[in-house]
This record gives sequence, C-alpha cells and structure tokens, in this order.
Amino acid sequence: MRKSKKRVREPVTAWHPLLVALLETYLPDGWKLLPEFLLNRLPLRVDIVVVRLIHEAPGPADKLHSILDHLRPHTLIEHKRPTDDLEPGDALTLLAYAAQYMRLSSLSDPAELCLMVICDRIPAGFVEQVERQRGRFAPVGGGLWRGEIAGFLLHGVETCDACRTSPSEHLLYAFSRAFLTNTAGFPPLDEEEREVYALIYQQVEQFRRRRGDMAIRDRAVLKKAMAEFLAQMPLEERLKGVSPEELLARLTPEQIANALTPEAREELRKQLEH
Repeated sequence: MRKSKKRVREPVTAWHPLLVALLETYLPDGWKLLPEFLLNRLPLRVDIVVVRLIHEAPGPADKLHSILDHLRPHTLIEHKRPTDDLEPGDALTLLAYAAQYMRLSSLSDPAELCLMVICDRIPAGFVEQVERQRGRFAPVGGGLWRGEIAGFLLHGVETCDACRTSPSEHLLYAFSRAFLTNTAGFPPLDEEEREVYALIYQQVEQFRRRRGDMAIRDRAVLKKAMAEFLAQMPLEERLKGVSPEELLARLTPEQIANALTPEAREELRKQLEH
C-alpha cells in the first residue's frame, strides 16, 4: 500500500502573516478571516480569504477603511510583498482563484465575490491584462482602484499612497516599498497603533519559531526595518507590558551593577551582608 506524500508547504513572505495579523486586529464583527484557502488538492491557494459570517450582521470598520470598507460577502485578497511587483499574469491567477472558490463554496452570483489586490503599486501591465479580459481597472484617488473583471468586482489598494490618505490607514506604510528604505518616513502613529504593530510583529516571530527560519522569506529585511521602527518609539512604549522580572532576566550581574549608582551599590552590599 503506497503511503500518501506529505504536502510540502512553500515558505510564505514575512509580510503575509504580518498583514493577516493586522487585518485580524481591525476586522469588524460579522467577518471571518482565513489566512489561506486551499482551492484543490494541489498547492493552489489564495493568500487571504475574508468570508462574511452568515449568523451575524457585519459591523463598521474603525481603521483600514481602504480595505475593510470594500469587502463583499466573500472577498479574495492577493497581497504582494513590498519587494515584489504585481504582474499581468496575476490577473489571470485571480480569475482562477475566483472560479475555484465559487465552485467549492457553491456560489452562483459573481456579485457576491470581490477580488482585491494589495501592493505597493499597481502597474500598467496588470491593468492591460484586465482589459484584455474585457474588464476595466482605474484609480479613483487616495491609492484606491476600482473596476471589474469577468463579472467580478475588482478592488485595488496601493499601500504607498493609501497609507497617507487618513490616520486610519497609516499602518499600511509598513507594506509599502518606501518602508524598506525609510522607516523614519512612517506617518505619525498613535500609541495604540504603535503597540499593535509591535504586537503583530511578535506574532510573525512566533510563526517563525513554529515553522522554522526557512518558513518565511524576507524575514531579515523585515526584522531590520522593524528594529529601526521600534528604535524611534519612546522607551516606555517599547517596554510596555514587560515586567521588571523579565527585564532583569535579560541582564547580566555586571550590567545590573553598572546601572546602579555608587550609593545604591553600597546599600545593596549592606543588605546582602545582613
């Protein structure tokens, strides 16, 4: 009896779990996010699937309106990492995703489905391929694109521009190409957003530990950018939620002693002698 072969999972990009964690943080009530969706027994899968929950009315979005205000009952999202370009063939891939998803989900009306692309820039080649499929795709301002392809609503988000349209979109800067070379150019984040970004990066690190270093591409690039971003945060915010015990556990006795004033060291010596 032949043993079934274990499916080898290709490494995901560092930005994929980061974006998933960000969307999960701000996804309104009434929606469910699936990080990936297998479209058949072969390793053909869409990056992100957002499915509307049947038993609960969807709530309003607080942030990331450029993405979350444009969900349909079923939304397939193709995300390109900042180091990749959206290619003409990605339009055909999205159509393949849509057809497979409708078949597996027993959908018959294309109006229930939205195809969405999130990337740094939407190039002319992708738009031309959409038009070859008798579709249309055009910018509507603020880094957003609207159109349709084969009866499906097509929505696009250019992170490089969308991140600057409103304070609610500032976190999208982390998914733009500019972030890789200019972390200081991050639009101003409020305290909650800085904490959210630090926390979702920690989730990426947890994902790496579970799957191993080879499971995530571009981790080194993201780690460097994240370190520079965190360095700009006030110290009290970086250490928020970290207990004194956790801090002490990371310090050597020499580092602790050097941090004390001479008077404090003398007082500590006296206490230890007693």
